[in-house]
Amino acid sequence: MAASEALGISKLHAVHYYVADAARSKQFYEERFGWQATWKAGAEMVERTRQQSTVYEAGDIRVAVSSPISADSTGRAARYLSRHPAGIGSLTFEVDDVEKTWAALAERGGTFIHRIRTSKTADGGQFRHFSITTALGDVAFRFCDRRDTACFATGYDRLLEPSERTNPMGFKGIDHVTCNSQTMASMALWFKHVLGFEEYWDIEFHTEDIRAGAETGTGLKSVVYWDPKSDLKFPINEPLAPFFKEGQINRFIEDNWGAGIQHIALDVEDALSVVRTLRERHVDFLNTPGNYYDSAPGRLKAQQVDVNQLKHRLEDLKQLGILIDGSPVNNYLIQIFLKDAMSLYGEPEAGPFFYEVIQRCGDNGFGGGNFRALFEAIERDQLGYTA
Repeated sequence: MAASEALGISKLHAVHYYVADAARSKQFYEERFGWQATWKAGAEMVERTRQQSTVYEAGDIRVAVSSPISADSTGRAARYLSRHPAGIGSLTFEVDDVEKTWAALAERGGTFIHRIRTSKTADGGQFRHFSITTALGDVAFRFCDRRDTACFATGYDRLLEPSERTNPMGFKGIDHVTCNSQTMASMALWFKHVLGFEEYWDIEFHTEDIRAGAETGTGLKSVVYWDPKSDLKFPINEPLAPFFKEGQINRFIEDNWGAGIQHIALDVEDALSVVRTLRERHVDFLNTPGNYYDSAPGRLKAQQVDVNQLKHRLEDLKQLGILIDGSPVNNYLIQIFLKDAMSLYGEPEAGPFFYEVIQRCGDNGFGGGNFRALFEAIERDQLGYTA
């Protein structure tokens, strides 16, 4: 039995995003992503937490967006935003039995923020939860079980019935959550020894060859930790010398005012359709240089992927700026990365977090070539370098 199995995680229930501008988030999720507002904090909860919260949902993805209700609010969102720009402040995991999860974490050295809280939901069920600190700075992990209830969480009012929900763009779920820190050692030890996650994949590289004689560059080490029961994956990154301070991993940490969640990958049924629609809705993505696609056939062949057997044409991927990587035999994945929020909105307070769109075609890895391509693309974007 995997060490993490004692936690009993069934899925990532929700992502909690703290923002100052709730109206802008509403526009982004509803008008650009085509998601629906499914739950909203009730009046009692707003008064108690001093923040307004709305849950946006598509497929098995739920993002709870919270913002302070006034400039002098003292709630969790306000406290987070006093130390960071907008960003992911907590993740909630649904578990089989919250008491067993508590016991497993207590035995493994988890640091608890509060004890198990049990409350009745509006439909007569129970919502039980507790939270722990993490090695990701101010990001907390919450564990919950929902007994005989379909409620998102206690204190939330339903905005849409399940029968009213739509998902026209075919979002499926969250594929992985990527975290950045100046040192991965503490994060790696925490994921391994406290959560019991397993090492799944790793990579190390430096992009100082992106320009001859460059005085800046992107270097990183990355290790992916995995919970086999839920199939949740967490890549964790640290900057790599030379150019430790100038590299984009460290720049994220500085822009975020500390370690945190850099991006979340959204699994979709048809990436080409999703990206085409998002571009039509003026969503900006990181640019991919044209020569990336010139070298793609040879790179895929070296990975034992027959370009003629792909379900996607390279010409279509190039037109939309979508990356492709593969693994033996004829398995591949395609992915693309949105620009971070501070670039999308032109303000540092929007934060350096961003989303990824991914479609897996038999490849369950992380695309080593694409991994590097992402960081080169971010570096080019930061430097204004387009050649």
